[in-house]
Amino acid sequence: MKKQLFLILCFVILFIFASEAKAAKIFLTPSSGSFLVGSTFNLSVVLDTQGLEVNAVRADLDFPSDKLQIVSPSSGKSFISIWLEQPSYSNQQGRVSFAGGMPEGINTSSGVITTITFRVVKSGEAVIKVLPSSSALAHDGRGTEILENTFDSYVALRPRPPEGPFVFSQTHADETRWYNNAHPVISWEKEPEVSSFSFVLDKYPQTVPDNSPDSEETAKSYEDLENGLWYFHIKAQKEGAWGPPSHFTLRIDSTPPAGFEPEVELVMAKVVGRAFVSFFTTDALSGLSHYEVAVIDKEEEPLEAPVFVEAESPFQLPKFISGNLRVIVRAIDKAGNIREATADVGSTPFLTALRNNVFFIVLAVLFLIAAYCLILRKRKKGR
Repeated sequence: MKKQLFLILCFVILFIFASEAKAAKIFLTPSSGSFLVGSTFNLSVVLDTQGLEVNAVRADLDFPSDKLQIVSPSSGKSFISIWLEQPSYSNQQGRVSFAGGMPEGINTSSGVITTITFRVVKSGEAVIKVLPSSSALAHDGRGTEILENTFDSYVALRPRPPEGPFVFSQTHADETRWYNNAHPVISWEKEPEVSSFSFVLDKYPQTVPDNSPDSEETAKSYEDLENGLWYFHIKAQKEGAWGPPSHFTLRIDSTPPAGFEPEVELVMAKVVGRAFVSFFTTDALSGLSHYEVAVIDKEEEPLEAPVFVEAESPFQLPKFISGNLRVIVRAIDKAGNIREATADVGSTPFLTALRNNVFFIVLAVLFLIAAYCLILRKRKKGR
């Protein structure tokens, strides 16, 4: 019986000794994560001595070199005071190694051996492994191996979503301009590996298209759009990921300015009558751009189209040639729509001028009569 108790006691002591002799662990942080292709992330190699003292440590890691590449093998932050080997790595083989010591020993639950900076070069799943060749030696004068467990890191590497497509239009090239074309054609550029696009045309400037593919093509045409502001929204899908939307503005105005009638006013200028043409109108959508005026002599044969010049109201007509003129006024809006109106100048401009200025003529006649009477009265007194 005593012999059995002695054996049990020895077994317990050996178990406790074995547990204490081999308890440290090396783990990676973050232990998991999700990163975009083209981005970088930091991975720390951490030692937990489980209450024991350690004076030497080695960490050997393996990573998938087709998906990850090391940018910097060490951030410079580490509890290691003496590097037994210079940190080494190979992006071709997917290996990295660190070995160092602490002559004074260290007892830590989260001591950073080193921090590695990785760049994501390809999407997929990646495992960064702590290899069995890693070790942690006790500060006991014998260099007892106490590394018991290692923990790997599992990361998801996601493709970077495409940028918002670059949108342009051959029919409505300038987003700030109005066009009288109600049949726009919209095009966009396609990045490599983009599989499809989702788009929508509406009256709202910040709409985001849904995640349902609409087309793999790079152009879309529309017919007979209503006048007003329109917004085209589009986003691209690349390796299953949808990117942010792009927005493009269409300004359509196919309606000419409001109708109007030019007014002609004849005045006396010495002996020959001169005329002024007044005009005014408005445009509801794009706004009025300018007026153009042409003058034709109706008594001459029309040999060619009239010449229009940009003008403002009131517009002074040239001296009458035949006294039978036609004035053509064009109102042009900012989309290029034209509203045209005409006014005729009478065939007897001199008489018309007299009629329009009858008040002044009568006043002048009365003045002359009064002057004549005054002269006659003075003559009679002189006799």
